[in-house]
Amino acid sequence: MKKETISRAVRAGAVLLGLTAAFFLVVFLWQPPCLILKTTGLYCVGCGGQRMFHALLHGDLSAAFFHNPFLFCLLPLLCGYLLWEAVRYLKKQRPLYQSRRFPWFLGIVLVLAVIFTVLRNLPGIRWLGP
Repeated sequence: MKKETISRAVRAGAVLLGLTAAFFLVVFLWQPPCLILKTTGLYCVGCGGQRMFHALLHGDLSAAFFHNPFLFCLLPLLCGYLLWEAVRYLKKQRPLYQSRRFPWFLGIVLVLAVIFTVLRNLPGIRWLGP
């Protein structure tokens, strides 16, 4: 392997490791309360996410899904995206977030998040709550 490729692999690995460490520090050590739930009494798209990740780490997939179905379905896509970006970085290709389709994809995810947030706060659909 070339020296530059090894250097890029180390940087990509360090970024992924740093993101993972920061995530675990925030979710499992700091455990911030949901400010939206605290101020409005409504569930946001992330409510139940900490319990979902805790259930995932214990291998309880059904409990993880019922704590937050949206994040449960989005998590594999996010992990795949981050790995794909890392591979593209190693190959010196243009990042995916600079492509024309990325804003559309991000927009679709945001619209789905808003729909999920509205649905989980409707009185008849309490099973979507955390």
